[in-house]
Amino acid sequence: MFKHVQYLWDEAKEASLVGDEVALFLYRSNILGADLRITNYGGGNTSCKTIEKDPLSGQEVEVLWVKGSGGDIGTLTRSGIAGLYTERMRNLKKVYRGLAHEDEMVALFNHCLYDLNSKAPSIDTPLHGLLPFKHIDHLHPDALIALAAAKDGQQITREIWGDRMGWVPWQRPGFDLALKLEECLAANPGIRGIVLGSHGLFTWGNTSFECYLNSLEVIETASAYIA
Repeated sequence: MFKHVQYLWDEAKEASLVGDEVALFLYRSNILGADLRITNYGGGNTSCKTIEKDPLSGQEVEVLWVKGSGGDIGTLTRSGIAGLYTERMRNLKKVYRGLAHEDEMVALFNHCLYDLNSKAPSIDTPLHGLLPFKHIDHLHPDALIALAAAKDGQQITREIWGDRMGWVPWQRPGFDLALKLEECLAANPGIRGIVLGSHGLFTWGNTSFECYLNSLEVIETASAYIA
């Protein structure tokens, strides 16, 4: 099925983890990180969103589980992720003061923590939090970096995927880039992913498997184009 990436999904392993979305997200992360054509060691981050019981209110809340600062998705474990209230993360838009104040946003991520045993949230956390999808992969595949760093990368992206893939020009990772991803999706609601200029790839899915398959298919298509 794939010539340029390894398909490593094990249905028996998936069956053993059914009902535990965080475990499935960690499994997806590990097999993505096992293929260095998909992302470099220590590069990229992955996430999922679940519904949990708020320990203070007893109400159901959405929680974003995302790779914390540092670490490697190929060896990611529960201790290496951060768990944040999704709504609180999105409410940071109300206090964001613009590009000149990016650095102050990272400290505010700690005010969004749901899991008090979380790894320190990384600067990429809002890129996952502001997008609505249940499972998200941010990867640095060799093939996508080649396209994203090309002089005419946006044109090539449209040539390959038409209107099925978004494009966001390069800028430093941070809260403003998260807003740019949100804007790109709002303007192109049918896309399956976003290419970040000179940076990498964002893909998503409703389940961990759908997200994994979407990521592999996009990378495979880009690799075949280059070949």
